[in-house]
Amino acid sequence: MKSSFSTDLASLLFSHYCSSPLCVFDRVRALRWDMRSHLLPLLATLFGGLGTSLPVEAPPGTLETTRQTFRKSSKSPPTVHVISYNPDSDRESSPLLQPGRVAIGSQKSPLEKDDLRLVSEVPRLVLYYQTTHDSLGLPISMLPLITEKHIALTHLIVCSFHINEGSSLTLNDYPPHYPLFSIMWNETQLLREAGVKIMGMVGGAAAGSFTSRTLDGNTLVFETYYGQLRDAISFYKLQGMDIDVEQPMSQSGILRLVRRLRQDFGPDFIITLSPVASALRGGGNLSGFDYKILENQAGKDIQFYNAQFYNGWGMLGSTREFDQMVEQGWNPNKIVAGQVTTSANGGGFVPFDVLNATITTLRKKYGQMGGIMGWEYFNSEPGGIAKPWSWAQVMTRILRPDEVPVLRITKDTAKGLIDAWKASIWKPTGGGDFISGSVLPDVTPNVDYMAMVNA
Repeated sequence: MKSSFSTDLASLLFSHYCSSPLCVFDRVRALRWDMRSHLLPLLATLFGGLGTSLPVEAPPGTLETTRQTFRKSSKSPPTVHVISYNPDSDRESSPLLQPGRVAIGSQKSPLEKDDLRLVSEVPRLVLYYQTTHDSLGLPISMLPLITEKHIALTHLIVCSFHINEGSSLTLNDYPPHYPLFSIMWNETQLLREAGVKIMGMVGGAAAGSFTSRTLDGNTLVFETYYGQLRDAISFYKLQGMDIDVEQPMSQSGILRLVRRLRQDFGPDFIITLSPVASALRGGGNLSGFDYKILENQAGKDIQFYNAQFYNGWGMLGSTREFDQMVEQGWNPNKIVAGQVTTSANGGGFVPFDVLNATITTLRKKYGQMGGIMGWEYFNSEPGGIAKPWSWAQVMTRILRPDEVPVLRITKDTAKGLIDAWKASIWKPTGGGDFISGSVLPDVTPNVDYMAMVNA
């Protein structure tokens, strides 16, 4: 339950004004957005036993705003926005990303097709982006992943989306539309323009996303919480979703989720899962369901598996454990070998020379393998916090040294990024709110966007 106030209000609407759950839903839709976002999940709990199928509401203006913001021709530049949050907003002023707040002019596209060397997807180079700010509250830029030399990143996964029982979707600890994520969403647009696939990840170590009261619930409960995830995917134009189930989930529940994502987003949408590596070779498994059964049921809808070869669930010091997966029938092209990017991110960090030898042997043995995944970006070795992109440079030398996408950034684009970066500064006030860097005139970005200008 979100609060006793929400419970009392929903009960009041039902008992005094309405004769059916659908009537309650219609009345709640007339409330302000901040009240609606609390009450809609509550309805699933109150009426879940009635067998009533309630419609799932998208955030106001979501679909139309998505089309306006991201529908671009090949000659149009990506628009840079500062995301604003208004807790008192309603239908006329959605608390989601507002188009046009900071808009780049009609200059030539920063990316021309001739600049991008089209590459095959395999072997993939996948990197997770979870830590968005440094210890001082300053945003961590992901743009060096395409502006620094000798990096051929194929997939960047923004994480972690969490499904919260009785409440709304969050990205880590905050709503994904919060201003502190402004520069992140703007930079993902530029990475996408450069040919990097931008995905989200739902779940992870934090429990709650896949219980019988959220995404593993009955039809009514599932529709309520899946609707939140679906709308975020649409709104932020994510090209895929990584499902990281680290708590027990039913076989039917994961199958329903995979099939629903495919149904709603079509054949080009990327669906991946992130099992611990031992789960793919008959060993320990955090997810509850059987991945081999899932692959047999829905393998055509799952592009690849980000297998976690770390924290005691697997090692890449040799090919032995990967070989065991193949022996059990797994396609080596669908297994992306997951690594921590530094020993600070978990156990099982494999030195680069050893990892190189393992990957080289696997590719010779099987002709190809799925690629390498890294958890996570912000402090990756060998550059650490100062140069986290250097891990991707090392992995590129191992996987695909001659295939590097190129992005053109104009001066106007860089200026827009500076504004978005300032809006994303996290300065806690102590009252659960924060001060945006956009109102702090002396603050300058810790990344030189102007130095990236090349067009």
